[in-house]
Amino acid sequence: MSQVVMTEHGYARLSQRGIAQTDIDLLMLIGTEVDDGHFVRERDYQAFERELMHVLHRARRLIGKRLVVADGRVVTAYHANRKTERRLLRAK
Repeated sequence: MSQVVMTEHGYARLSQRGIAQTDIDLLMLIGTEVDDGHFVRERDYQAFERELMHVLHRARRLIGKRLVVADGRVVTAYHANRKTERRLLRAK
C-alpha cells in the first residue's frame, strides 16, 4: 500500500464516496499531481490504458519463452518447444 497515513476522516470519506483503500496507490500512480494531492483526468486514464496495452503486447510475445537463471544471473534464454514445456511444468 502507499506510504500515506490514513486519518479517521480519510477512511470515512473514502467509504462514503465509494473509493476503496486499494485504489489509493493507483490513483497516486496514474493521477496528475495537484497542489494538495492527485487528480485523475480522462487523459491520465487514457495514457495509463495505452501503457497497459503496450505491456500486454510485450507479455504476449513472451509466451513460450524460457529464461534460465542461476545465482541471480541470466544464463540463457530460448523458445521452449512443446516437449520441453511439458517437462518443465511436470518438474514443478
